[in-house]
Amino acid sequence: MASKQLSFPEFKLSHQSHENELVNVILKRWADSLSGQPTVEVLPPGIDVDTWKVILSKFLEILGEKGVVVGDEHKLNYLDIFSLAENEHEIRGSPCALLPTTVEHIQSILKVANEYKIPVWTVARGRNLGYGANAGRIRGSVIIDLQCMDMVIEINDHYSYYTVEPGVSFFKLYEEIQKQKKNVWMSVPALGWGSIVGNTLDRGWGYTPHGDHNNQICGLEAVLADGTVVRTGMGALSEKMWPLFRGGYGPTYESLFSQSNFGIITKLTLWSSPAPLGFMSCHIAVPKETDLLQMVDIFQDLLKHDVIQNHPVIGNILRELGKRGTRKKWYDGKGAIPDWRLEELAKEMDLSWWDANFGLYGPKEIIDINFKRCQEAFRAIPGARLRGNAYYPDLAKGQKYLPASAVPYADAWLQTGEPSMGPIVSIQYRGLDGGHISFSPVLPAEGQAALDWYYEAKKICADYGFDFMAGLHLYQRHLAHLIMIYFDRTDQEDKTAANELFVKLVLRAREFGYGEYRAHIDHMDLVADQYNFGADDEGANGVPALMRMNNRIKDALDPNGVLSPGKQGIWPRKYRGEGAKGRGRGEEIRGLHNGQNGDGVHEITNGVKNGL
Repeated sequence: MASKQLSFPEFKLSHQSHENELVNVILKRWADSLSGQPTVEVLPPGIDVDTWKVILSKFLEILGEKGVVVGDEHKLNYLDIFSLAENEHEIRGSPCALLPTTVEHIQSILKVANEYKIPVWTVARGRNLGYGANAGRIRGSVIIDLQCMDMVIEINDHYSYYTVEPGVSFFKLYEEIQKQKKNVWMSVPALGWGSIVGNTLDRGWGYTPHGDHNNQICGLEAVLADGTVVRTGMGALSEKMWPLFRGGYGPTYESLFSQSNFGIITKLTLWSSPAPLGFMSCHIAVPKETDLLQMVDIFQDLLKHDVIQNHPVIGNILRELGKRGTRKKWYDGKGAIPDWRLEELAKEMDLSWWDANFGLYGPKEIIDINFKRCQEAFRAIPGARLRGNAYYPDLAKGQKYLPASAVPYADAWLQTGEPSMGPIVSIQYRGLDGGHISFSPVLPAEGQAALDWYYEAKKICADYGFDFMAGLHLYQRHLAHLIMIYFDRTDQEDKTAANELFVKLVLRAREFGYGEYRAHIDHMDLVADQYNFGADDEGANGVPALMRMNNRIKDALDPNGVLSPGKQGIWPRKYRGEGAKGRGRGEEIRGLHNGQNGDGVHEITNGVKNGL
């Protein structure tokens, strides 16, 4: 059967037309590549064709035809587009995706999943690119996609918080803030098309003073595997205090649902930054590779003393080049771009080896004195160049606080909470049809530690033929030493090398005492294994104490093991042992669970939809 030409719906979320155009070009490339692949369909593990007809009928009864996605539409939307595997469409195959719109829908879906003991994999919007997107770990998992639960429940600028459902994108919340004219600056990550809830639960971050999203959670609603709806904190008492006080009474459980498979989050409140009395967008550049040491230490001191309110993001010259064109534009040789060539490019383009963006917030007198303190601090680095552009409310327009929309888009750099899609251009660095995975170990916020790991990781990247693309996210006490591993999606050798590089970096970082805080679905077991305290305990059988505790919680809350098996390396009892050894790809998991292929599955699905 000839492959059907597929296409994504037109992307038009961004209020910048050039960003929409860029995204649509990229989406077309992805759709074209998927159009050439067979539509491989599977059944849930252990389920035969006749039973699947019954299950599918029940899903259709719950959600209606539009709420059950199969066939070509499913292939287009429910694979990891940045997969490193050559046969992703076979490894991650799923029988269908479900689009609930209410908590009751989710409860009904889980009732069916428990009845037939079939795995489900939950995604919020499926835009977690570089970490697995919207693909599940077990072949045959039914995808629960929460993108249609997209209500902005409340934006409160008196207390400065917002409460949203999991399908709400950063673009949608920003538009709603402008529409309601609320004096709130939301926090956004690099790409604004993803889910606020999904990003928060996966410990993502943004760039305003409240950019450490996971630490801003104040109350959530979760559906447990058995359908029980739980509200944490004060939400168990009343909605009035739910978004205002984290503690509640007794143990607090918000963190239990971060990066776990213990429940499905349906509502979440985040504390946010109030619209300030002023804002200064700041940029610092330093000329030498070794300047990273002083740069980190100076930033850490400024953060510790509240001179800087948001977290600085440090990048190297290669990160800047990645924004300006493909690699071949700068160097067409094999292997990593040599330092001599980078030094040439720095002179030709007036670039520095390291630069950083950060913001200052508050009234003019506070911004002025804090900027002066930054100037004095960075004078310790010869050749450092610091600039700042300040913006204040327009008193003539009656503005008391500065609206985020009043800061020029080019100067906001996400620090005002204005979402963007601009950074997506960097995936084209190694090839126009490119992708990436991210390696981001957590280090102490210390210059010597950052420089030492930089040299080590840079060498490892070069050994595998990759450039070291740095994005160092600095907080008061820790540093996320992000390395973007870009690859050409059309080159399997490139993707294989990227995978091998990631594994090497994980193992080497562990020797330094560092670990990832987040991982692609292919590497979740590998990363979880590094957190190995207690693995040698008597009777532990090599399983670390933390994972043993995770397993006990999982088995208590989800005895049938239906919710996102394997997420963050947490496997329910039925899939542990031999089944959980598919570390890199899932082949052994696939073999264990007897997933079934067949063009007939699509016919069965259509038949059920048509009234079988």
